[in-house]
Amino acid sequence: MRRLLSDRRGVTAVEFALVAPVFMMFMFLIIDGARAVWTYQALQEVATNSARCAALGVTGCKTSADVQSYAVARAAASGVKLTAAAVTLTNAATCSSVAGMTKVAISSAYQGASTKLLPSSVTTLNTESCFPTAS
Repeated sequence: MRRLLSDRRGVTAVEFALVAPVFMMFMFLIIDGARAVWTYQALQEVATNSARCAALGVTGCKTSADVQSYAVARAAASGVKLTAAAVTLTNAATCSSVAGMTKVAISSAYQGASTKLLPSSVTTLNTESCFPTAS
């Protein structure tokens, strides 16, 4: 028995088995958090470009349905899935106490790997952007 207790072979493997799950979970949470931030940034860019397109009245952005299609296509180009129902256009909006703005709001469900495993408050990404309406 004394020989068994003084044997140090395999200690590294046991330490690794204890530390590896916590380390891997931490790494995957960091990656998933970065993915959520990247998705939010992509949606913010889509909202900004969609508001600009609608405010300037560019061909293909004349109606609310056109702006929704534009936003969905722009999001798809960034690798983000977005539905037309998630995009809301408001003409003649007031943004930051400035009237006469065109506002696009996006509310999209977010499903990351960590939100499936752990309780998370990040289940919906909301963003909005305003652009002065062209006269």
